[in-house]
Amino acid sequence: MQNTANSLSGRDLERIINNKTNRIELADILFLKFSSDIGTVRNLGRRGSLFAPEAILTIVKKLACHNLLKWSDIELADSEDEKADFKASQLNLAGKIQKILASETRTQKFVYLGGGHDYIYPTLQALNHFTKKLVVINLDAHLDTRTDKDPNSGTPFRQIANHFEGELEIIQLGIHDYANSITTMSNLPNGSESVATYEDIRYGTKDFTETDKFLKRVIPFHKDTMYVFSLDADVLNSGIMEGVSAVNHRGLPYDFVEDVLLYSIDELKCQHFGIFEYNPVYDNLSQKGARTLASLVYQIMDDRSFT
Repeated sequence: MQNTANSLSGRDLERIINNKTNRIELADILFLKFSSDIGTVRNLGRRGSLFAPEAILTIVKKLACHNLLKWSDIELADSEDEKADFKASQLNLAGKIQKILASETRTQKFVYLGGGHDYIYPTLQALNHFTKKLVVINLDAHLDTRTDKDPNSGTPFRQIANHFEGELEIIQLGIHDYANSITTMSNLPNGSESVATYEDIRYGTKDFTETDKFLKRVIPFHKDTMYVFSLDADVLNSGIMEGVSAVNHRGLPYDFVEDVLLYSIDELKCQHFGIFEYNPVYDNLSQKGARTLASLVYQIMDDRSFT
């Protein structure tokens, strides 16, 4: 019995958990966790996304490891600060992210795990200090450009369009007209926004069979540009993603989402990846949603694009 126990415990040596370091300055890949759902609640969404970062990483840690890359994680959400003054907390968080990005020179990939999609705003604010040309690839059922006076998980891209200094482009993929109000679909104050609805993608890829041609046309590569991959989990079809605040009965298939991710890594040389709005409370017992998102994280952690 003891030999069996030792054998089972030894499996961790072959898993991703074995490559974790508690010193973030040694991390090739760094996870920035935002374990709060206050922004989602402010948007009248269901509670539970605060558990997402740990739920996703718990699955990732168990996956087989095939490289020697080190990774680490750090919690950055401060729910008490958010409750006291949400706008100020976003600015404080942007400052924290900026300092981390500036100090972790070894890290080659940053993965931002929410929580609500509101966390993409302070992330982009921080990145603005490192680039004046930014392209955000957002896979989502919603534009998240609400005109609400008070910020929440539905306002981040209008917020960054108001404050970004430089050239900003937001490419929205998987959007549904019925999920976005007329005011939400109004023009942004600064920067540019292009939208490919579910129908645009389906017919533009011939039922998701010619993804590469579509992506090269919609998201061409430009030098001296920083690319950010942002995934709102509710863009995925409800058949594989039940654990979200707003389940998508006509969401994108997993293979297309993975194709966009791999294109972002291989062709766009993307180093910044966000995964938001997963809600473990509404997932099923098999943790289907967490496993789906963990498989995307696994692709990010693959060493094929490291130099």
